[in-house]
Parts: sequence; C-alpha cells; structure tokens
Amino acid sequence: PLTQFFSEGNGGEFRLSYHGYPKGYAQFIESPDIVHVMPMQIDTRNRDMDTPAFKPGPLPRASRIPASAGYSGLIECPCSDTLPKKWGMSYGARSTGRCRTPVKNATECFSGARQVMGSSKYVEHQVSASSKAGGCSVERHVDGTADIFWNSAVGRGCASRRPADSLMVSFAQSVVNLTVALATQEAPTAATITITGPADRWFGVGFGADAMCVHMVSDECPEGGPYAIVVSGESVTERKLAFHGAGDVLPRSVTVQSSTVQNGYRTVVLTRPLSGASPKHYTFDPTKPSMPIINAKGCGLPFAQHCGHAPATLTFFATNTPTCVCEGGIRGTIGGNPFPNPGPCSPQPHGDLLWQHNPTCSVQTYVGGLRCCRDGKSLLDADQPVPWPDQYLEYSLKFRFYFEEYVPARPAYVPSHQNLVRLYWTTEAFAGEYDVPQCLPGTPAADCIHVITSRWKVREMMHNCSLRTGDGSCTGTGSTDPNQTAGVKLIYAGPHCHAPTCLSMELYNADTGRLLCHMEPVRGQSVDLYDEHGFLAIPPCLWGDIAEGLLEPELLSLDTTLLSIKRNNNTLGHTGEMASWQMRGIVVPRHPKTPAREGVLAPGKGPVGMDVVE
Repeated sequence: PLTQFFSEGNGGEFRLSYHGYPKGYAQFIESPDIVHVMPMQIDTRNRDMDTPAFKPGPLPRASRIPASAGYSGLIECPCSDTLPKKWGMSYGARSTGRCRTPVKNATECFSGARQVMGSSKYVEHQVSASSKAGGCSVERHVDGTADIFWNSAVGRGCASRRPADSLMVSFAQSVVNLTVALATQEAPTAATITITGPADRWFGVGFGADAMCVHMVSDECPEGGPYAIVVSGESVTERKLAFHGAGDVLPRSVTVQSSTVQNGYRTVVLTRPLSGASPKHYTFDPTKPSMPIINAKGCGLPFAQHCGHAPATLTFFATNTPTCVCEGGIRGTIGGNPFPNPGPCSPQPHGDLLWQHNPTCSVQTYVGGLRCCRDGKSLLDADQPVPWPDQYLEYSLKFRFYFEEYVPARPAYVPSHQNLVRLYWTTEAFAGEYDVPQCLPGTPAADCIHVITSRWKVREMMHNCSLRTGDGSCTGTGSTDPNQTAGVKLIYAGPHCHAPTCLSMELYNADTGRLLCHMEPVRGQSVDLYDEHGFLAIPPCLWGDIAEGLLEPELLSLDTTLLSIKRNNNTLGHTGEMASWQMRGIVVPRHPKTPAREGVLAPGKGPVGMDVVE
C-alpha cells in the first residue's frame, strides 16, 4: 500500500494501551515520505489549581459534570451559548411521483419554493387544476425567472416529460456564487461550472460534502476532504482536499472557457465531463436532485488558510419543467454548521440510539460533543472570559514507528509478514458519538449502567478498493464478493471508549453466540503518572499463534452477524461518548489456489505469498 491509516488505541487512554500486533503481522506501506498527524486536544488545565486534588477551571452552564467529579467537564464538549442552535422545516424537490410529506398551504409553498430554488425573479400563482401537479410546484425558465404554483386541486403527480434538450441546472449564492449545469448524457463538456468570487483573493468550491471531510467516522476522517476547484487569479487547479488541509493537486480535467473580471469580481466558466478522471475527482450525477458543497475565499491570491467559508446545497432543476416542492424534515445548524438531515442515528438492529431517543440524534436535543468543539475556540459561554488568555498550553507529541523490511514469499518460504487491513465499526452506528443519559434519581449506584448495542454484517466493514492505491480503509479488490472472498480473520480488536465512565465493551459472533472479545478498562488508582484517578488504559484483544499463548483467529464469513455491547456508568450524564471497534484482520480468499494478494490468508493454511500486487 502507498497509504496507511494509524488510529488504533487513540485517545487519552493511548498512554498505556497496547500498540502492537502478533508476530508475523503488520501494516504494510511502501517507502513513506509524509506523515499527517491529526491531534485532538482540549485544554482543561486550571492554571490556578493550588492543591494536589484536581480542581476544574470555569465550565459553561451546559456542563453536566460537577466540580467535585475529579476531572473537567470540558472534555465532553458541552455546547456553550456562543454556538446558537437554529432549526426549522426544510424543503426539497421531486421530479417524479408524489411528495412523501407534501407542503400544507400556499403560504408555505411560496416560502418553501424560494428555499429550494434560487432565482432572479419569482411569480406566484394559485390555481385549482387537475391537469397540473397537485400541491406545490416550481418551474425554472431560461431567463432565470421562476413560476411557483400552489394547486389546491388533487392534480396529478410530479411525473412529467422533460424536453430532450433541457439541462439540470442549480445556482447557489454563498461565499462565492456558483452555477452548475449538467447535461443528461456524457460528453467532454457535459458539466458547465461557473464560479464568481473576489478577483484579489483565491476562492474555491468543494463538491459532494458539506464539511472538510467527505465521510466522518466517529472522530476520524479516513477518506479525507472533498474534490475541489480553486481559482487564484488566472490559475485554476483541482485538488483532493485533506481533512482541514490543502491536500493534493490533481491532474487537470477541467477546461477554462473564460475568465473575466468585472467590478472587482472574477467569473470563471469551466467545462469537464460528468465522470471523474480518477477516483479522487468528483463524478457528477445528473439524476441526483441535490449536491452538498463547501465554498471559501482566501485572504489573498496565494492558496492558504481561508478568510471565510460556508456549506451550501445545490438543488438541480430541469429547465422549463415543473418540479414538485416537498417538506424535507427538520434541518438545523449549530453555530452556523449544518446538522445532518436526516439525523445521524441509525435504526435497529444497527443501533439503539433512535429507539432510546438519544439526544445526539436531533439538533433540537443535542447538548454536547464533537459538533460543539471548534478549533481554536473557547468552550465557555459568551459572558465567561477566558481566564488565562496569554497562558497557552504547550505540549509535545512523540511517535515511534517500529518497522521491518518485508521479505516476499519465494519457493518453500512464506513471506515475513501478513498485511492487516482495517475493519471498523461503531456501536453508536456511525452517529460518531452519543449521550449517556443520567440514571433516574433513587437508582442504586450499582445499577446506574447505560447500555447500547449494535448488530451488523462483516461485509458492512469491507471496502472494495485497491490496497495499493486506495486510502487506508480499503480491504482489497474483490473483498466484498462472496465468490472471491470467504471472509475475514480478526488479528487485533481495539475498543475505543472514554474515561472515566466506560465500564466494558464486548464483541460477539451473534450467529453462534460466541464471545470474541471482552474488554474492561484498567483504572487509575492514585495520583501517579499514568495511574491517575479517572484515567483508563484499554487493552485490545489479539489472535494469532497458539504457541505464543494466543487464540487462533476464527473465520468470519461476509454474512456473519456481529454484536457489540457497550456499558457505561451513568451516575452522571455525559456527552460525546464513543464505542468504536478499531480492528485489523486478514481477508481470506474463497479458493486456496487464488493468486496471492496483499493481506490475504489461505483458508486452513499458513501465510501465503503477498508480493503479487492486486
């Protein structure tokens, strides 16, 4: 592999958690020359603490942790009043069928249609005609105007025939102005992108994401940031952004049709095919009704830290074709950043959070966690001054990577190591975090235990992409195909949960009832370094050679159901808790005679050669 992802055993508990694999197993990487570190640090140090016993500094009013707890409530990122929450009904477009949740009346229609479609001029119509789409609909015209119709008759559905020469067009006005026009058939100029921004600064747009991460997994971003187009004067570049980083410049796939400056603003018109030139280039899909974007402008022409950014949504409409406007559910923001709609929680059996009505599932009830932790920002309320504005906390990070040169297989010899692929799941079912609600008053302390569970198939952890050229989450080409892959064998399973409330995590083969991994944290017992009260060390589970005292790994087919059970002490309520499984394993081919691949173990046999690239 050209890229590797090291995340196992992270968090504050990493100091005493085991970081290693059994003999003969490792993460492969070829000649690395760059290490990208993603630290997550919350400054909780009380500079005025004058006693050996821990005393927290100031806390925002939303903190659930009392001063007597022995640790600072800031570690759970309570939402302060500097990040106001806003929410309301959202609206979406539908070009076929009928709205699942229709707009209720004309007033809502005329307001909602304006949210869905940007236009230079709106004309409102109230009709009662069975020949038209019932309820609320909007029609965009070539001159930029739009007609909004409220039809009180039942009318027909949204289905209509689109003219063959019509385009799917969207407009967004945000930090920059953006228009995207997509043809329905592939061509070198099938996508036309028009971006307008300040002529004396760089400006750009990232496609397919509403943040600097395409897909956030708990507190990690394995896929990095989105594909972006950046304009700096006459220069136009395409990039695959990193998570809060500049990322890499990509080979050019756009053609600059024009670049003009008027009244201090530069307008660039670009064309490119719909399909991305590589997996890192974005592929436009004219059948999708909307697309999230991020957009930003710089402080000057050199591409560097932005001086203004925002998410936005492109909603596409066919020209000269009626489109229905539907209610889209509650959508909200926290401190200006969008909250997922629908919410981040998954239904059972994947997770329990929706069934439990966990506060993290909804913007209306969210009270703390990752969404209220902002880089470089105070966690205190607006009327609470930062007590030590000039006393920065300085700390050092030291990493040791132990490596050996890989020796490939040769006649009569097995390879020196097996490559471990990443197998990841969260008991909170990709909500990224969850709240631990406080137990009811009068509950005996021993019974103050909160439990969540998750069930999933092994195949849901697999990512069918090349180990060599893909990102660190790839499990290999063909790894999701049951005709090619028999399953996986776990070699390392590292639970991830937070101090001081984590009680245990368990992983089961739900089909057989067999316990695969049970973890109870090692708790600090003193004030000594690495043994502080409230500190946790989290031991992982390992499988390997019986001769080394390890259990032999069990073959888990792609259709094996796994069960995770997570327990927390809930004497107090907590926010931002996590329950993830950071695992590494071997992909087992279906047929023993399958040519050797990276990270593959033949069923019932020892290690096979892995010097053959996929």
